[in-house]
Amino acid sequence: MATQPRALQGNESGQSGADLRRAARPTLGQWLQSATVVLIAMNVVVYAVMVARGVSWISPTAESVLGWGADYGPLTLHGQWWRMIVSTFLHFGIIHIAFNMFVLLNIGLFMERLAGRLRFVVLYLVCGLGGSAASLAWHPSTVSAGASGAIFGLYGALLGFLLRHRGSIAPEALASQRKAALAFIAYNVLYGLRPGVDMAAHLGGLAAGFVLGLFLIEWAPAAVSSGVAPASTAIAPAANWRVPLAIAMGLALIVAPALALPKPDDYLAEYRRFGVVEERAINLYDASLKQWNAGKISEEQYADILEKQILPPWRAEREAMEKLKVSRDIAERHGLLVEYFQDREQGWELTAQGLRTHGADKLKQGAEKEGEAEQVVGRLRK
Repeated sequence: MATQPRALQGNESGQSGADLRRAARPTLGQWLQSATVVLIAMNVVVYAVMVARGVSWISPTAESVLGWGADYGPLTLHGQWWRMIVSTFLHFGIIHIAFNMFVLLNIGLFMERLAGRLRFVVLYLVCGLGGSAASLAWHPSTVSAGASGAIFGLYGALLGFLLRHRGSIAPEALASQRKAALAFIAYNVLYGLRPGVDMAAHLGGLAAGFVLGLFLIEWAPAAVSSGVAPASTAIAPAANWRVPLAIAMGLALIVAPALALPKPDDYLAEYRRFGVVEERAINLYDASLKQWNAGKISEEQYADILEKQILPPWRAEREAMEKLKVSRDIAERHGLLVEYFQDREQGWELTAQGLRTHGADKLKQGAEKEGEAEQVVGRLRK
């Protein structure tokens, strides 16, 4: 096999690499019309609209982003597959989007000129789907959003392309991308140390991009700015299979999780209901205990409040929580929450029994169960 020509080493007419870079440098109009800039604009507009509609611009909650289409297994895997792609245009605050868009501008323009506009857009979207699919597989109960998976995919595609076409891009062109990649990876590794950060989406996007880089991007010998050769300038008819295959891969990344992954229940919705039940129960319990200690209600009246007003809704919520199907990534935490429900319930039952029988032992056991419930709360807060 003949050796591929190295970009920016000059040509038969004697033009230098610098001459070629100047000749091929895009105009401002071409830059603004690029798919990369359009993607960045879409991300920024979505973020601005979210903030304008009340989502925090610094540190939005998972639930606030969920309402805009974040990826979340209990909803995505129950038919809302569109979240897998919409979530790649959502971000958790100004720092999140600013850093992602800065890196996307750098690697995006580079990869778009290497792959061509159409294939770049397909590459970006399929990498985003790869990140979403990995997130659903690894921790489906995490509310996930951001362009990081797609951006990791662009770097993965560059690696895949270079594996097939060694020496096709000038070292000086790769040097700037290497610096940006290291900064991007360092930021995401440090950011990923925070609880709840979706590192699986980063790896999923990277893997999808690497696979696409092996076949989607073709080599064309024409040298352009930054040492990148635009494959779009020399597409042979026999290569028409590349884009359809990449699109098929993207569709598979949507269908496969829906068919293969277990479908957890919407634990966030159940937890919201639990929050309401808990607040009412604890407030009523504290108020009743205060009245009893002050001698304003009798032991029988206090027991009635426990058995007729506090325990029935609490017991119903505990039973609902026990039946909830959750994914393995939150199974331990969910088990602690059920334990908390049980301890509170048993404590109130024992207290009511002690009040009705004037049994000091039952009251003591009830207090001990209350203490155990508080210990579980401490473990939940870690």
